[in-house]
Amino acid sequence: MKHRKPAPTWHRLGLKISKKVVVGITAAATAFGGLAIASTAAQASTDRDSYADTVENTTFEQARKHYGLAQQMSEGATLHAWEWSFKTIEENIPAIAEAGYTSVQTEPISAIHNGGKGMIFTENWYYVYQPTDTTIGNWVMGTEDDLKSLCNTAHKYGVRIIVDVVANHMTATWGAIADRWKKSEYYHHDCNDGDVQDWNNRYQVTHCKLLGLYDINTENTETANMMHDFLVQAVNDGVDGFRFDAAKHIELPDEYNGSQYWNIILNNGAQFQYGEVLQDSISRDSDYAKLFSSHSKNGGGVTASSYGSKLRGALNSKNLNAGTLSDWSNSASPSNLVSWVESHDNYSNSDRESTGMSEWQMTMGWGVIGSRSQTMPLYFDRPVGSGGSQPQFAEKSKLGDAGADSWKDAQVVAVNHFRNTMNNNKASEYLRNCGANSCLMVERYIKDGNFKNDGVTITNMGDTQELSGTATNLDDGTYKDQVSGGTITVSGGKITSGSAPGGKISVFFTDNSGSVSATPGDSSFKTDTTTVTLNANNVTDATYTTSEGKSGSYQDGDTITIGASTAIGDTITVKLQGKDADGQTVSATYKYTKKDPAATSTAYAKKPSAWSNLYAYVYVDDSSATTLKENAKWPGEPMTQVASGDTCGKDGEYKYEIPDDLEGSNTRIIFNDGNATNTKKYPADTTEGEDAAGLKIDGNYAWDGNTSSGTWEARNCVVIPTKSVKIDQSDYSVDLSEGVATKQLTATTDPKGASVS
Repeated sequence: MKHRKPAPTWHRLGLKISKKVVVGITAAATAFGGLAIASTAAQASTDRDSYADTVENTTFEQARKHYGLAQQMSEGATLHAWEWSFKTIEENIPAIAEAGYTSVQTEPISAIHNGGKGMIFTENWYYVYQPTDTTIGNWVMGTEDDLKSLCNTAHKYGVRIIVDVVANHMTATWGAIADRWKKSEYYHHDCNDGDVQDWNNRYQVTHCKLLGLYDINTENTETANMMHDFLVQAVNDGVDGFRFDAAKHIELPDEYNGSQYWNIILNNGAQFQYGEVLQDSISRDSDYAKLFSSHSKNGGGVTASSYGSKLRGALNSKNLNAGTLSDWSNSASPSNLVSWVESHDNYSNSDRESTGMSEWQMTMGWGVIGSRSQTMPLYFDRPVGSGGSQPQFAEKSKLGDAGADSWKDAQVVAVNHFRNTMNNNKASEYLRNCGANSCLMVERYIKDGNFKNDGVTITNMGDTQELSGTATNLDDGTYKDQVSGGTITVSGGKITSGSAPGGKISVFFTDNSGSVSATPGDSSFKTDTTTVTLNANNVTDATYTTSEGKSGSYQDGDTITIGASTAIGDTITVKLQGKDADGQTVSATYKYTKKDPAATSTAYAKKPSAWSNLYAYVYVDDSSATTLKENAKWPGEPMTQVASGDTCGKDGEYKYEIPDDLEGSNTRIIFNDGNATNTKKYPADTTEGEDAAGLKIDGNYAWDGNTSSGTWEARNCVVIPTKSVKIDQSDYSVDLSEGVATKQLTATTDPKGASVS
């Protein structure tokens, strides 16, 4: 295909960083010399063999099987924990394993440019892609000891670690580069020491600078050896795989003097390695894929960037055409591809290819790529509260923090477990539409007469689809949706009953993994007691304990009553555990808060001047529910103006009290002008008709009425009755006659902290 025109350089760039990277570049103070010719001498292998240390290790395999993760990294899902620190990832490893991710991908781990802007994302996130040395540890990710600890913990849970590597260039600031890397012969000096000019010229693409970044001379043996040693050390620290940033900007071994850079650095002991090769007319995708695969124990390859673009287009149009989406759009073998709905480049760069798309769309996209048999799907985790109708970087989290919780959405998790089960079973794949192109079925099947080995995911971006009469490759049987609990029945090559809820992913298969759970999950209640249903799936010896002192064994579906001995405002903890088929302990913990029956969750808001009315649409954001819980059909219910004397509202505000049956940790609200067909709303939607970006409300909150950059903040409305006020001060008078001087007094209240005036 025709290459993109060269104007938006950062869009074609391997790392695709912002233009702002060039700010403050200093001129190199060294006189540049000639180029050294690379040696073909092979490098010694690493001390650690990642594959032998994991898949061939009995302890690791027990943990992997316990969580039902894929045996081969190339066949499992990977969580891109974008800008999470080593410690943050380590803290989340148990949840990552439970969510079905075979691997986690980190940011670059080498020493990097200091950035100078603290830990914000805006015009600062890209410094992790500007190395200054090939030592391990930096100010975003943490220390080398932190990396070792992360890998050790991950392996205990059967999870493997991929780290990002920038092997093409160093930072654009010469003075920031480590002394041992400050040699003229370590860098290319083509294009007059400047940037790529002709993007259809392979030589320039592999030998000239990208946005002023110092391009490593990859035909020099010394640079190859230093990079190799860096990767070997990472593997010795416990790393299992590498992602190579800007890989297509490093020449292949059959190009330009027979460069041996790749052959040297890829011989490092990792079991899975892939390169970021953004597709164009000169990207040589299949050749790079074969290179990476040949140096990986079981898998490896390149990025399926064109498929990601095609999938995002399908999501935006809600046209999930099975024929179109079946084709991976890459010359490389699908088994040697890494796929995504969006990458960090698509999301974070200035061209914002995917930034405006909603989390709902990202989830729907995962239903497509996460369910399929080939490629390694990469789930990109956005920063908290960012993207869609919100700012690109809302700065509600900082560099090093965990991102949004969408990576553990119930639908995403179910897709991951579906994928792992089907790929471990070596099930075949077939894509077909269900009723309309907005509904896509990904069937996985073996044709052995045992329906428990088969399954299907249904990504439905349209209305609820009745499936009766739909053709299928699944064996006869009844299949349970692991998200909603609904079922479909298959007989004689057709679905005979069942439906796919609109706007949801349904995941129909038999999940044989052991689990314990409670219904409802973490929540609150306003009654004196509440009932909790205990669930046990494929486990034995299921038991429970509560913080109220109760304990015992239980069967699936048993109930317990909690709350009788707990004071209002306190939280009850319920812990569950059992033994799975391998004798391993599975456990879960839930928390239930006892609330004051008189307490309310109330939304306060100022009406924007351009709005004629102010309505509140409230719903429960529960991906496992088959029926949407809402306060009323869109656009919701009108808010009422705050009355004088309201203890929490302010003059000019409106209020809406959340109904008791909608209160909870997943309740969301969307403010709008009450026009059902041409609605002004906040937060505004990026995809017409999708109300997936509501504001969370689990108490009293207030919106300032600003529709572009408004604030949504908790409001403390608690009024503490004052029983008494004691003034322990001798130098005051109770004389209130005219002319008596006033004096500030110090008082003690009962209860402590009550406000007096």
